[in-house]
Amino acid sequence: MSKIDFSLLKSPINDPASLMPSIANKKILMGFWHNWAAGHGDGYQGGQFSNLNLVDIPKDYNVVAVAFMKGHGIPTFKPYNFSDDEFRRQVGVLNSQGRAVLISLGGADAHIELHKGDEQPLANEIIRLVEVYGFDGLDIDLEQSAIDFADNKTVLPAALKLVKDHYKGEGKHFIISMAPEFPYLRSGGKYVAYIQALEGYYDFIAPQYYNQGGDGIWVQEANGGQGAWIAQNNDAMKEDFLFYLTESLVTGTRDYIAIPSEKFVIGLPANVDAAATGYVIDSAAVVNAFKRLEGAGHSIKGLMTWSVNWDDGISRDNVPYNWEFYSRYAPLIHGEPGIGDRPTAPANLSSSNVTETSVTLSWGASAGPRPIEAYTLYRNGTEVGRTAILTLKDSGLTPNTQYSYFVTATDSLGEESFPSKGLSVRTAGDITDPEFPEWQLNHRYRKEDGVMYEGNRYLCLQEHTSNSGWTPPVAFTLWSKVAIRQRA
Repeated sequence: MSKIDFSLLKSPINDPASLMPSIANKKILMGFWHNWAAGHGDGYQGGQFSNLNLVDIPKDYNVVAVAFMKGHGIPTFKPYNFSDDEFRRQVGVLNSQGRAVLISLGGADAHIELHKGDEQPLANEIIRLVEVYGFDGLDIDLEQSAIDFADNKTVLPAALKLVKDHYKGEGKHFIISMAPEFPYLRSGGKYVAYIQALEGYYDFIAPQYYNQGGDGIWVQEANGGQGAWIAQNNDAMKEDFLFYLTESLVTGTRDYIAIPSEKFVIGLPANVDAAATGYVIDSAAVVNAFKRLEGAGHSIKGLMTWSVNWDDGISRDNVPYNWEFYSRYAPLIHGEPGIGDRPTAPANLSSSNVTETSVTLSWGASAGPRPIEAYTLYRNGTEVGRTAILTLKDSGLTPNTQYSYFVTATDSLGEESFPSKGLSVRTAGDITDPEFPEWQLNHRYRKEDGVMYEGNRYLCLQEHTSNSGWTPPVAFTLWSKVAIRQRA
C-alpha cells in the first residue's frame, strides 16, 4: 500500500502523553485495565474487581493495556468515566514514569468486522485515538469468531503497519502486541496469520495461559519417557505446564509455531475471580518455570495478567486480593528484592482538614526487616512529598477538584514498599446550593433531583441508583446539564 499522509490527524498538544516510552530490552509486567464500572458478582467466584484510576496502578506494571477498542464498523474507544483531557493527563503521568499505555482491540464479547478497503479508515482511527488520548501502541485481543471473521486477518495487520510506519517517520516507536489464547498458536492455528503478517512489526506476544480447561500439551519426555498430557487446569503439574508450553512456543516444537523468547510474555489470571481456570496456586511454579527457561537459554520478556482491576479486587467474602499478582511477580520480572525484604505497604490511608486548596493525609506505620526512614506521598501518580512521620499536608490544590493519593514506605537501604490502597479526595469549593448538593455514589436519585458535579449543575432525567460509570457528564440519558446563572 502506498504511503498515506496522516498529518491532518496530528495533535497540536505537546505534553507527557505525547511520549512513546520504549520497552526495548526491558522486562515487562503487563496488566489490562477495565474501561467499565465494576458490578456485584462479576468474578468467576462471585468477587468484584476494583474501579481504578490509571494513575493508581502500581509503578512496576510498566505496560498497561486499556480494554477495549471495539464496536461495529470501524472500532473505536471512549473513556467510560473520564473526560478526554483527564484520561490523557493520566496516560501522561504513566508515560512520564517510563510506562507504556496500549489500547487493546477486541475482548471476549467484541464483534469486530473489517472488510477490504477498511485499512486506511482503521489506521486513521487508531492514529486519532493515539493523538487524542496518548496511547503508545495497540494490543490485538481478538477472541472466538472475531479472530477470522470477514477480512480481519488481512485488514488489521495492514492498518497497523501503516500506523507503525507513520510514527517511525516521527521518530517514535508505536508498540504492537497480541494476547492470543494459546491453542490458536498451534501450527495452522487461527492467530498464526496475524503473527506472520506482522513479522518485523510486532513487539511481543502474550499468550493467555488461562480459560482453556483441559487443553494443554503432550510432552513425550514426561512420565519417564512414556509421555504425558499436561493440561492447563492440572494444578499439580503447573510448573511443568508453564515450562513445556513456553519452551514449545519459543522453539516452534510440539506442533506450535515459534515466537522469539525475547518477544514472549506469559499471560496469567490475577486470581480465581479473574478467569475460569489458569490461576497459579503456588507462585513457586512460576518462579521455577522462569528459572528452567533461563537455564535452557530461553529467557522470556515478562508476564501479563488479566487484570490490574482484579489484582486490586475483592472476593465474594469481601476479602481484598491486595495486589497478590503484583506482589508475587514484580520482583521476579524487575529483579527487585524479594517480598520479605520490602517494607509492608502503609495501611489505612485517610484524609482530614480538607479545604479548598489543601488536604492532610494520614496512614498507619509500615514494618520491615530494616528501619523505616521515610514515607512518600503520591498525588495522581506523581510524588508530592516525603516525611518521616505518619501524616503530610498537601497544599496548592484547586478548589472543588478530585485528587487520587497513595503512599509508600522506604527503609534504610532505600527499598520502597508496595503502594498503599488508593484514596480519592475532593477539595472544598463554593457553598453548596441546597437544591444542587454534590453528586453521591450509590445514591437513589429521582426525576428532577438536582446535583453538583465537577462545578456544574445537573438535573436528573430518570430515576436510578448512581454508580461510578453513570456520572452526570457521562450518563447523558440520566442527567441534563443546567446552565448556572451569572450574577448581575
